[in-house]
This record gives sequence, C-alpha cells and structure tokens, in this order.
Amino acid sequence: MLGNNLNTDDKAFISSFEGYLNKRALFTLAISNEVKEIVNQVKEKGDKALIELTNKFDKRRVSSVNDFLVSAAQIEESYSRVDPKVISAMKFSYERILDFHRNYINKDHIHTNSKLGKLSRPLESILVYAPGGKASYPSTVLMAAGPAKVAGVKKIYLTSPFMGGKFNDLILAASFIAGVDQVFSIGGAQGIASFAYGSKTIPRVNKIIGPGNKYVSEAKRLLYGTVGIDMIAGPSELVIYADNSANPSIVAIDLIAQAEHDDEACSILITNDSSLIEKVNREIKRYLEALARKKIIKKSLMQSGLSIVVKNTKEAIEIINKIAPEHLQIISSDAEVIGKKVEAAGVILIGQDSATALSDYVLGPSHILPTMGSSKFSSGLSIGDFLISSSYVNINSEQREYKDLITNACILAEAEGLTAHSMSLKERMRIKD
Repeated sequence: MLGNNLNTDDKAFISSFEGYLNKRALFTLAISNEVKEIVNQVKEKGDKALIELTNKFDKRRVSSVNDFLVSAAQIEESYSRVDPKVISAMKFSYERILDFHRNYINKDHIHTNSKLGKLSRPLESILVYAPGGKASYPSTVLMAAGPAKVAGVKKIYLTSPFMGGKFNDLILAASFIAGVDQVFSIGGAQGIASFAYGSKTIPRVNKIIGPGNKYVSEAKRLLYGTVGIDMIAGPSELVIYADNSANPSIVAIDLIAQAEHDDEACSILITNDSSLIEKVNREIKRYLEALARKKIIKKSLMQSGLSIVVKNTKEAIEIINKIAPEHLQIISSDAEVIGKKVEAAGVILIGQDSATALSDYVLGPSHILPTMGSSKFSSGLSIGDFLISSSYVNINSEQREYKDLITNACILAEAEGLTAHSMSLKERMRIKD
C-alpha cells in the first residue's frame, strides 16, 4: 500500500530518494502568481477586495465586512452544541498545553555589575489561522493560543474560512476555551493579507500563526516582513523507524493516521527488516476498509507513502536527518540511543507507546511543527515565538572597565573607517577627564 519503495542497496537509491523529496515542493510559479494578485488586491482595495475574494473562493454572499465578525453569542451557541465529552477533552488538552509552556517562560537577565542584559516583552497581537478545508482542527486553535496566552500576548484573534458561511462548532468551542478575543470568518490568502495590512474593521496584527493550504502558506511567505509568521507549513509528515521488534499493526495504523490528514500527507517507513514492510502493508489493507476517510488515505499512501530498507541504524539516521521530518517515531530496541543521534525533527517520539496521535492532542508541546525539511533550521511553536527581546544597556563612566570599552571600540571603529563613531566615544572620555 505504500506507493514508493526504495532500498539503499539500489544503485539509483540516491537519485530516487532525492527525486521523492523534490517532487513534494510546496509552491509552484502558478500558485505564487495567483497569491501575489490576491495579496495586491487586498493591499490596494482593502475591505472591498476582501468581500469580493471571499464570495468568489468561499461560495458566500458577504455584503459587509461586519459579516466576517463572529459574535460572542454565536460562539457560545456553538459551544453549547458540542458533546460535553469533547469539551472536557479539549479542556484537558488545553490545561496540559498551558502547563507545558509555563515551564519555559523566558526570564529577563540583567547583569548587575555592568547593567547589560536582555528584556523580553509579549507581542501586542497575533492571528491564529484555523484551516477549514477537508478537515477542521480545533486542536490547532488550542496549540496556537496556549503558548500565546502564557507569553502574555495582549490580543489574540482567530480566523477560519467557514466554507459556505457555516460555522464550525468545534473551532468556535476551542476559541472559547482558549479565550480568543475575537473570531472572524475569513479564509485563504485574502484572509492572511487582510490581517497583515489591516483595515477599519480588520485589525493589523504583529504575527500570524497556524497552518493552511498552499495558498495560505504562500501568502504567509510573501507577506513575511510586513507581518511576522510562525513558519511556512507544508503537508504533514511522519517518519517511522522500526526494527524487527516493532508490532506491524501499530506501525500500519500510525502510517494510516498520518495519511488521514489529506492526500498530500507524507507517511514514511524506514526499516532494516524488509519483511516488516510486507507485514505492515498487509495490516494497512486490513485496517482501511473500516475507515471513513479511506479514499483520502489510499491516495495519500500511494502518492506520498514511502518505504526504505536500510542496512543498519547509521544509514537510517542519515536518511532521517536528510528528510528532517515533522514527526519522527522510533520503534526499536535501541530507540533512545537512536533518538539522541537524530539532528533534525520537529518532534521525536521514543518507543511504541509514544504515538504521534498523542502529540497531536494532549501531551503539551505544540503540534505546530516545521515541515518540508525546515526542522534543520527551525523549531516547533513555543512561547518564544510570542516574545520579542531587546538588549538592555546601562553603562556609566565610573565603571572600571569603561576605559577599556572605549579604547577597543575606537580601534574597531577606525579600522572600519567610521571616524564619527570613534569621535563619539573619545568625546565621552574628554568630558569625563
């Protein structure tokens, strides 16, 4: 059932493997040009463009920007319609998210002897984007808003497309639990652009958080610099490294769970036991028929599913670091040893009991994680994404080291040809003397 199969013994392995990675490129020129046009329309025409584009793409009949505002009464009504068990589970998840991030609050550091240090402050405002395509994810609302709340962000806004103007009760219930300040019903690239630029009705925010489709991701990429972003998220990814100690049934259902996201989700099995792949494929077939989203799962596994047979764990680790996956599960007798050697992954889940689905919902760390190999240079969403830091300097000429600071700074300034810099320092010494 995994549609792509490779073996490191094959002569063409490297080119085939790189071809697999390259075909998953997130953006095309056509998408980029289309999003540029949408962004420019919103920038130039503001609310008018937002209304026109929403009616065009989301099949709505919006006549006023006020139609995008979701009232407190609507949110409370949605909350009341959600199964109490689901409400309880969302609250359980949210409390664990808050507890986890409270452990990582940045403290200001000022060295009293020289009064040098760092001051951290929360962002003024953020937007949480909640996707509303083939599946909606209230858990993403909790995972994005939780660390923002702990950081002390003053205004948290949320927007979701609500296709056809129909509100998603789960998204609204999650926004209520997370204490979101205002909910909007705007989606797509036009929604991202509207909060990046702001208008009379739409607030301009400091940062935009949350995953979306290719159009949303491209809009975030284009608007970075006008507004802060968390990351540019691609399709969700899972790599499982498993040896002959792994239960094929567990491996199969975890790969299926990944493919369930959408037909572009990436599910990869790496193993040093070729017989495990056959067993896992049999288990996938057994599970599939009973699943509601089996068409999406089948397409995803055939299109983006991959198995790789390696000779040893050294090869496996090299391949894992090359992929730099969003999620990495290690089901092996040496799981902890292997996990410590991995250099790039959004989350590393050790052992058979550490299911990716647990990290998606209730463990505490945010499930908003880098994809498409970007964990080589970025990390999952955390409290630090909602804080800005300033270096703090309070030097006075009475300090013993002041003369040394001035002397060495003057030498460096003159070496760079910046004589006014040097003069500004020497003048301070002249006045002091």
